Amino acid sequence: MPRHRKVQLLLWIYFWLLIFEGVLRKWILPGLSNPLLVIRDPVCILAIYYGWNDLIYSAVRSWVVSIWVIGILAFAAGVLVGHGDVLTAFFGARILFLHFPLIFLFAAVFNREDLWRFGKWTLILAIPMACLIAAQFSLPFDHILNIGPGGEDPFKIWGGLDKLRPSGAFSFISGLASFFSLALVFLMGWLICGPRPLPIWIWLSAGAILFALPLSISRTLFFLYISVLFCAAVASFLSGFAFRRFLVGLAIVGTLALGISTFGLFQEANEAFSSRWEGANMYEAEGSVYGVLIKRVGGPIFESLAMLRNVEILGKGIGLGTNVGAVRATGDKGFIVSEGAWPVIIGEMGPFLGFLWIFWRLALAFYLGVIAFKQAILGNTLPMIFVGVALQALVVGQNSQP
Repeated sequence: MPRHRKVQLLLWIYFWLLIFEGVLRKWILPGLSNPLLVIRDPVCILAIYYGWNDLIYSAVRSWVVSIWVIGILAFAAGVLVGHGDVLTAFFGARILFLHFPLIFLFAAVFNREDLWRFGKWTLILAIPMACLIAAQFSLPFDHILNIGPGGEDPFKIWGGLDKLRPSGAFSFISGLASFFSLALVFLMGWLICGPRPLPIWIWLSAGAILFALPLSISRTLFFLYISVLFCAAVASFLSGFAFRRFLVGLAIVGTLALGISTFGLFQEANEAFSSRWEGANMYEAEGSVYGVLIKRVGGPIFESLAMLRNVEILGKGIGLGTNVGAVRATGDKGFIVSEGAWPVIIGEMGPFLGFLWIFWRLALAFYLGVIAFKQAILGNTLPMIFVGVALQALVVGQNSQP
């Protein structure tokens, strides 16, 4: 089998494991929940091995080598002057060694036609995923579908009106938010610039994506949806010819939303979502959508700056901010460094390496944003639509969740 094809197969396996890892950890192999945290790592290693030339002898070499250098320094600092736990340091640093380089490997071995295949499967999977979270939303918290990783305790992440925030096939609600925001990217991309004719099933996928928002009781998913729609509008406007397709697609999806809103389950979920929003606003004193956005994005950034007064020069050690690091250090899961992405980075790696890692992420986000903007002007709208989720993940996204 050609090397190129091997890398493609490995990355498809990575894609499926990313989606169904939670299924394995919660229902199929709950006794192996902890080892399954790293089930994608061997796939990463093999993909990087076979795709070595695409990473090292190409235009992305500087990105990959620089992140490996940061990872090596962070690993050494964590072991030598931080927490001193080799396993915790490796668990944290492996994200930099393995998973981030795959960003560039995906781009190296797949083309636009392959991307639509990923889009097709993502949109098709959105249908049963919405059915699953509808069941999780409706069932008691101690039902097997609401069991958390390891299959031992109910997954008690509360939303509004005493409803659980469902995680779908994932280990945590963040996975569900990432999945459905990606599904919306592919939906808008397909409506604006995708293959024609439009498949009939895409409207079922659209309904599932709309239904998922209130069922998820997730404010993160709400903001990601807004971000994707905004970027789709910008991409369509910049390209000129695609704006009509965007408006038509938006009108059809809006009509579909009106129809779905008459369902009793949708109304119940919407009430729970509204209750969650209002309760969180009162608790966090955010007061408005703008306030929520500023606090959720700006809050962790300001917190990371405030940490500079007390944090060690090389931090507490990479990996300590993960649940694995917390368990190894204290015996219990939790956020022993912080919950926000930037505070975790500064707390684990210190101001020097921490801001170096943050700068790497900001630089890549800026680089991709510029490319997407230029492509939209040239009529290629898909990259700008992806900006709606990609830049948020790169700039302020947590990288400790599976």
